[in-house]
Amino acid sequence: MSGEAFLRRIAVPFILLIVHLAVNVSAASPKPEIVGIHGQVRGREARVLFAMQNAFTPEMVEALKSGIEISFKTVVRVERVYKGWFNVSMGELQFSRSVRYDALSRVYRLNRGGGEELLPDVHSALAGMTQYEIVVPLTLDTEPGKTYRAHVRSRLDKVGLSEPLKSIFFFSSLWDVETEWARGYLTAS
Repeated sequence: MSGEAFLRRIAVPFILLIVHLAVNVSAASPKPEIVGIHGQVRGREARVLFAMQNAFTPEMVEALKSGIEISFKTVVRVERVYKGWFNVSMGELQFSRSVRYDALSRVYRLNRGGGEELLPDVHSALAGMTQYEIVVPLTLDTEPGKTYRAHVRSRLDKVGLSEPLKSIFFFSSLWDVETEWARGYLTAS
């Protein structure tokens, strides 16, 4: 048997096995998503509540426990919905939320943009990173009884590694946490 034929007999099944395993691994890990978007609009502000599911892989949780900072950047857009016509953008808010474990104090430091919150365990830190209640300033006054909708998207902003560690721990770039745009209706009062 020639070397080329032997290589084909071994390489083709091996490549097919790798492709099959890659598909199974990506199908096994659930994609992060935004769920439960709801809230209300009043005057010139919208209060939007939502949650992020499947945002943290087990590897990310272990990295968080070892002191690596994890940050998400989120965009919330509010629009007035017109039936059979173009919707009107009413406001948009972009913000970041980050968490890291402080080994000296043995607490998780959650930064929601308005200050730092100290949390005692990883479960409360994960809840703080995945449960949201956001106030979006609006450019126009709202009208009771009209239809309004919020669009939300979130992505992993950064993993807090120093420059020498980034070259060693290349896995931080492999954490692909980004949601699709999700939407939910808001009540007007």
